[in-house]
Amino acid sequence: MIRITLIFVFVSLFVSTAISQSATQEYKDIPEEKIFMHHNTSFLFTGEYLYYSVYCLNSESRNLSDLSKVAYVELVSEDKKVVFTHKVKLKNGVGQGDFFLPVSLRSGNYKLLAYTNWMKNYGVQNFFQGDVAIVNPYQGDQKSILTDSVSYKEKREAYLKERIKSDRTKSKISLTTNKSAFGKREAVDLKIRNLDKSIAGGRFSISVRKVDTIKTPNQKTTLDFNTSLSKRNEQLKSESVTLPELRGELICGKIISKDSNFDVVNKKVGFSIPGENYEIKIATTDNEGGFCFNLDREYEENDGFLQVLGFEDKFNVELIESEVLDYEKLNFNDFKITREMKDMIIKRSVYNQIRNRYFSVKPDTLTPLQEIPPFYEGTAEIYNLDDYTRFPTIRETLVEVVNNVWAKKVENDRYVFQVRYKYPPFNEPEYLPLVIVDGMIIQDHTDLVEYDARKVKRISVSRDKHYLGSQIFQGIVDIETEKGDYYTLVNKSYIDKITLFKPLPKKKYFVQQYNQGVKSDSDRIPDFRNQLLWLPDVTFDDVETTINFFTSNNLGDYEIRIEGYSSNGMPISATERITVK
Repeated sequence: MIRITLIFVFVSLFVSTAISQSATQEYKDIPEEKIFMHHNTSFLFTGEYLYYSVYCLNSESRNLSDLSKVAYVELVSEDKKVVFTHKVKLKNGVGQGDFFLPVSLRSGNYKLLAYTNWMKNYGVQNFFQGDVAIVNPYQGDQKSILTDSVSYKEKREAYLKERIKSDRTKSKISLTTNKSAFGKREAVDLKIRNLDKSIAGGRFSISVRKVDTIKTPNQKTTLDFNTSLSKRNEQLKSESVTLPELRGELICGKIISKDSNFDVVNKKVGFSIPGENYEIKIATTDNEGGFCFNLDREYEENDGFLQVLGFEDKFNVELIESEVLDYEKLNFNDFKITREMKDMIIKRSVYNQIRNRYFSVKPDTLTPLQEIPPFYEGTAEIYNLDDYTRFPTIRETLVEVVNNVWAKKVENDRYVFQVRYKYPPFNEPEYLPLVIVDGMIIQDHTDLVEYDARKVKRISVSRDKHYLGSQIFQGIVDIETEKGDYYTLVNKSYIDKITLFKPLPKKKYFVQQYNQGVKSDSDRIPDFRNQLLWLPDVTFDDVETTINFFTSNNLGDYEIRIEGYSSNGMPISATERITVK
């Protein structure tokens, strides 16, 4: 507990310069992190999905880490180009994601990487690295992965024989099915029995996928991976240190003065993500104009808005770009295909096209965002304007409908809103209120005075003092328009619009069901799934857990694989085989 306290104190002191600091002894007190990734396969065709679960571990305790709240996943090609970069939210050290492989991808060997911001300090060699082979059957030239080598064919045959021998992995859990061979579209009952009490409360992922009949890149298990946690890396990669994202995503930048009369120290920078569940943050700049925001909530919008408070058009705002990682030393697997695989490739590509054709009737669903009330909830009076006589402008509405709020005229024919403090003495307000419209901070209140109030749905007013960062506001005036799109109409030179690199939304993946013995519309839909089940985050609280799924019309052997970590950090890996005839 002492170490954790020190970490948070340390980070709070240096958060405004989170991107670059000289490496000192204090950094060594922060535990290293390692990431294990369970991905559903190491061999994919374009038109298929790569599914993955991310497990972030404390390399000292070997438990799931509660340090970083964000992980990054990348797929890199042999020519060192990044195919995708995903940002993944971590909750108690676990996250999930997926990627649909487009037909623009070339056949070849790829590297799947996973890391946190904190892991960048120890170099790419400490990232999770998994090999993935991709075949694009629609690509005419397959020279990059095609071989006629006899030795390669012999190695493949030896590999397949060895793979058949290793169907089961000893573990702290046992996997059993109601039988070993199943017919098409038949129900499978998978029983998972805990052989160790510590399994309860652990976090696991389950994949049921058709076994490939060719030699594919090896996949790491949690048991294999945990050998890399035995030694602590004492050396940071350089004197420039990237701090961990302790409370959420970090968005960092700096302000640059346009006028030598204005310094960049102790200025307030406002950040808004508009929408129904809007997010508002205010940060104070350091001696060099640097600032950072921690985004600890989920959000829906793709854009955010930055502005320096109280100094319109006096500063430029620049975001600090993410570090470009050096992948020159990555070593890639040497996956090959042979001409004898032609029939398999054609058959699988046809099945993929059929599956994708009917994807709309078997959709995955997004987990809805948790509705989060405004930070001032409980202190506000809410005026739903449809409950009152409508007035043409906001100014008239404040006079006739909304109590304790008014628009005060100041110099240069400008207006500022005022909110009367809820406790006596009721003197002239000392501070301006925070004015929000559809989730955006509004500094120029003059724009709102003559705004058409008939377009406004409600006005919420808090008369308390509010502290956001180090900024004090006398009250809050929160205006919600009917369309909720006021921010799209704002055009101010001092407001910078930025495109957000959003974390992947959490999904609930489609699980095929059939009503055996009862005719239904799903019976007429072709079913050639090679991925029968993907559950990215499962817990086993009982001695025995039963999971049900259905086979498809895709005949062959299927591997059931469970990977994850128990509540005390024990790596768990188990496999079982079934056959669809």
